Amino acid sequence: MSVGENIRRYRKSRGMTQAQLAEAVGLTEGAVRHYESGIRTVKPELLESIADTLGVSVNALKDYGVETAGDLMSLLVRLEDSFGIAPASDGSGLTLNPNAPHAPKAAMAIELWAEKRAQLEDGEIGAREYEDWKASL
Repeated sequence: MSVGENIRRYRKSRGMTQAQLAEAVGLTEGAVRHYESGIRTVKPELLESIADTLGVSVNALKDYGVETAGDLMSLLVRLEDSFGIAPASDGSGLTLNPNAPHAPKAAMAIELWAEKRAQLEDGEIGAREYEDWKASL
């Protein structure tokens, strides 16, 4: 998703109008509309302010350019050396090579993700709480 689409998604999930977001970050409603539609590009410092107002991390608003399976594969193979991400031998998932430089931290983050998913699936947390957790990363 584009930055503008992400801003729109989180703004709506927070029950905010474009006018309310604009007022909160010191913009015009037209500027917010232009950012959301992709007519204008959000500068990094403004993106931080928007993220703070929406209660999400800047990373939740960024566009990582992963739109297709090919894009995903390109990203995963680039992460192999530093994070040790590799396909499982049966092709059913991914594994981490523990000897890769950033694998230990990646493993801890993935373990936390698995715990949150289990909480969602067990009904301990709702979909909104799970989405909010993902947006905080």
